[in-house]
Amino acid sequence: MAVDYFKGYLPAFISQQLNFSTLTQQPDTYLSDELKKTMSDIVYSCRRKGSRSTVKVSLLIEHKSYSDKYTPIQIGSYIFSALQKQAANKEPLSLVIPVLLYHGKDKWQYRSLAGLFEDIEDDWKRYIPDFEYVYNNLGVLTDAEIEKLKNKFLAASFLALKHGFEKEWLGRNAVSLLLLAAAGPKELQKGFIIYLYSRGKIEGKKVLNSLPEPIKKTIMNTLDIYIEKGRKEGIEKGIEKGIEKGKLQVVQNLLNAGKFTIAEIAGFAGVTEAFVKKVKGKKKR
Repeated sequence: MAVDYFKGYLPAFISQQLNFSTLTQQPDTYLSDELKKTMSDIVYSCRRKGSRSTVKVSLLIEHKSYSDKYTPIQIGSYIFSALQKQAANKEPLSLVIPVLLYHGKDKWQYRSLAGLFEDIEDDWKRYIPDFEYVYNNLGVLTDAEIEKLKNKFLAASFLALKHGFEKEWLGRNAVSLLLLAAAGPKELQKGFIIYLYSRGKIEGKKVLNSLPEPIKKTIMNTLDIYIEKGRKEGIEKGIEKGIEKGKLQVVQNLLNAGKFTIAEIAGFAGVTEAFVKKVKGKKKR
């Protein structure tokens, strides 16, 4: 999926000089604790054609529903954080190409760091760090254009991200999105399912009954793992008034996710129906 994305959205002079057969996802993150509040990153390493040098291509996904004019400062911080980490690890310095994937509601225009400064003469601009980044605004693409992408899992991911702040839209289009996502590897499908069910207003039974058995099975298995993870994390963080926080979190997530029945949620979370009704009652207050 990453190769298809970068080939399609990196500037031509970059994609033409990268040997995509060497593209490898790295375990690194260059995000500071502050940036982690609003961004996530996926770092890839790729060799340049005819060269031993590598380039780090970082896919930055903004988790904001609004445009932030100070994003260039955040990206500059990210680049220098990456270089500092490479230097600390005694690695040969690699170019870092940030690719900003924006899917917020507000319109957002590309800005350079220098563009944030008002009334400053060119001679002074030499003291402003100069860098570029690749900007991909999903909002300018129509749904039809996204659906035409050759990689159908990528299309499903872009559509889900583009409408990530629209619970109703995600709910109405859950079946078609899950069918598109089924073209991707199983592990990526699981991440997609969790994102969709946590962000959208999903009608559980209706969606499941509209899908082929293999996809239905993947969804159910994924939700079971998600629930168990939530339960374990909750238990580790402590129990409030004898109620396992993990179970409470799971019940809240499933209530928010869609229209699972009280009995289904109780079965998934391993709690009584009375407990689910109690949590649901508190949500309405």
